[in-house]
Formats: sequence, C-alpha cells, structure tokens
Amino acid sequence: MRKAPSDCAADPAADPAFTKHGLYQPILSNKMSPLQIALILGSTRPNRISPLVGNWVKTILESSGTSSPQFSILTVDIQTFDLPAFNESVHPALINDLSKFTSQSARNWNHEIAKYDAYIIISPEYHAAIPGSLKNALDFLYHAWTGKPAMIVTYGIMGGTSASEGLRVILENGFKMKVSSFAPRLEFPGRDPTKNNSSQALIEAMQGKLSVETMKFWEGKKQEIFQGFKEVLEFVAK
Repeated sequence: MRKAPSDCAADPAADPAFTKHGLYQPILSNKMSPLQIALILGSTRPNRISPLVGNWVKTILESSGTSSPQFSILTVDIQTFDLPAFNESVHPALINDLSKFTSQSARNWNHEIAKYDAYIIISPEYHAAIPGSLKNALDFLYHAWTGKPAMIVTYGIMGGTSASEGLRVILENGFKMKVSSFAPRLEFPGRDPTKNNSSQALIEAMQGKLSVETMKFWEGKKQEIFQGFKEVLEFVAK
C-alpha cells in the first residue's frame, strides 16, 4: 500500500491534502506517480446505463477540489475484455504469475486490474444480486487485487441493496479487500409499490437513459460518494 508522508499537517483543516469535501489525499512526492483508481463498469447488457452512472460518479470525484496528479480515475469496462465463462483448471489464488491464465482475455483482464491502487465498482442489481457478467469477471481474479481498497456503488429499484451486500461479502471474504463502509445505493425515483415498484425513471433506465428526475434525485448521494472515496484514499495511504 502507498504510504502518506510523515510531514503532513497535524491539523487536517490545515493540511493541503484535506479538500473542501473532506477528502484526504496523500501528498505524493515527485518520485511517486499519481494514485491510479479503476472505476469498473459491472454491466455488459445492451442499453446498460453503467457507463452513464460511472461517468457521473467519476465527474463528482474529479470535481471534489482535489487536483491532479494526486489521483487519476480510469474507467475499466468488463465488456471490452470478452471474457469466457470461467474455465480455469485451478483457482486463481494458485496462479501467482498473471501470464499463466488459460485465455488471452483472462490474462489481459488480470494485467489491467493489477495496474491500480484501488477500485470503485459500479453495479446494477439483477434478481437480488450482482450481474452474472460481473461475478464471472471477478472469478478470474485473485492476486491482481487481493487486499487492495475498494468502494461499492450500486443502482436499482431499491438502490441495489442486495447486490451491494453480496458484493461486499465477495470482496471482503473472497479477496480480503478493504471495502469502504460507505456504499452509495442509487434508487430510481417515483417507484409505485402497486405497480411492482416500477416508475418512469426505471423504464427510461432500462432503455439506456438517465432521466433528469433521476439525476436530481441522486444529488443527495454525493456526500456519501465523497465519504466513501475518502475512506478508500485513507486505506491506500496506510
């Protein structure tokens, strides 16, 4: 893990790495590269909104008042790796050399994930769980990211509560990762319990659109996103 410098100000408010949103950023020396944060898109279906949700989260964090080169957020799209259904003959925990995975796509996926210091995972909820495509992608990993920090952001009819809780179990128990206690859950507004919790905002999302109403509704989640990212950065610094 990266270490915060020992000469940081004792008073966080006086620390130049403590931003207006309370985000603590380790001040990197000239010899250190910016923190590399992967924003992983967990949906691969047609008409998905995960790129839109991911870009919204990325924009919030990049406008937090913290300037480059302290951290850099890069989008990692599972869809672009064309991963097969999990087919390794041994558990990835036994594959220390990432170049030894069976398929080129699995090797590419592992090498990409290994580049980063921490992760933000964007996931919808399908049938009270994360998408199969995301679970399959995670099954190909172990040494590329075990023990590293992560934050979970989910979206769905109820905010993706079950997906969020299930993903936390996978990351904490399966990969021994340091997962932020803040896990923003983005719910679609206007759900009607008499109509299977459907709403106009949900219908538009299923068509690959984020309504203006939805974006306004999610404004209330910004502080939780800031706090979750703050924890992730603190984990990296330890």
